[in-house]
Amino acid sequence: MSPAYLDWAATAPASPEALEAYLRAAREYPANPSSPHGDGISAHRALEDARTRLADTLGCRRGRLYFSSGGTESDSLVLLSLLRRTVPGSLVISSIEHPAVFEQAAVLERLGWRVRRVDPGPDGRVDPGKLADACSGDTVLAAVMAVNNETGAIQPLEGIRRALDEAAGNGRRVRLHTDAVQAFGKIPFQPEALGADSAALSAHKIRGPRGVGALYLRTPLESLTAGGGQEGGIRPGTENLPGILAFERAAGIATADLAGNFARARDLTDRLLACLGDIPDARPVPECRTLGDDRYSPWILSLSLPGLPGQTAVRVLSDSGFAVATGSACSSSRRKRRVLEAMGLPEELAFSAIRVSVGPTTTAAEIDAFAQTLRTAYLRYRT
Repeated sequence: MSPAYLDWAATAPASPEALEAYLRAAREYPANPSSPHGDGISAHRALEDARTRLADTLGCRRGRLYFSSGGTESDSLVLLSLLRRTVPGSLVISSIEHPAVFEQAAVLERLGWRVRRVDPGPDGRVDPGKLADACSGDTVLAAVMAVNNETGAIQPLEGIRRALDEAAGNGRRVRLHTDAVQAFGKIPFQPEALGADSAALSAHKIRGPRGVGALYLRTPLESLTAGGGQEGGIRPGTENLPGILAFERAAGIATADLAGNFARARDLTDRLLACLGDIPDARPVPECRTLGDDRYSPWILSLSLPGLPGQTAVRVLSDSGFAVATGSACSSSRRKRRVLEAMGLPEELAFSAIRVSVGPTTTAAEIDAFAQTLRTAYLRYRT
């Protein structure tokens, strides 16, 4: 790992506790949780205990939580379930969604569904009224992520729920799905309190293992997939019990002192924001973000370096021992910065943006060293 790892939004290094939970589960529960013998029953009991504990952290009943292979699959399960409908309708998404939602919506569009995409404001946040106005009588789903993975903008889910209900009227409910991968374990997040009908979660964003996640469902859906009936038929297939127990352990640690962790992360990103004043022309994205700004998750901060392509900055900083990104790791090979341009950011500024994301082990000394290295590199390589 780099001396200063600042790409936690892409993946968080697994914690020792989560790794220990994984290895212990692999040793203690070798059987399939669906098997009827004693070992299978023990594995099933461990699975359901983990479901209960994770549901408690989400403020929901355990019967509303289903395990999956990660955030992308959880998003796909919800969107692809729409294909069970005999007549295509429409869905509304924000234009700043993670590719797991944005690209899956494009698949539905090719299969006859109408997809309306709503741009955020310059602050990176989606206006609830604007989203509701994009709905029509055949709209069955709206998808807005809880925290944007590039800017850290916290989306107003409660306001969106109210606006959707007011626009629908007559007791009709437009389902609200949220990709909560960058929210759960980092900021206060309980899907039922926010009015979400479904939420996608991922273990490896909160120091759990890769390849495991969860899906919250307020009411069951008819999955497009079929198999052995595991996870209530929502996500059939043998459960990854070691991964699930490690996920639950990581979630417990992440939420045990959520307020304290949040405050420490804010101190770090505020520290970096303050350092931008010493770097000519460098600016936060969005530029309106200020110290202690509660519209943004403190775990993510995007910066624009006019005159220096973001990909070049990432390589130069990597050579100096700092791991940062240009945006989502799932779309890092693409030149176009869809999310930033949807906010109205000029192409030049979007092209020169980098994302810095901190984690529980990030230190103030690392932020100071990064800021100094960034200033030196920028002044040397900008055009």
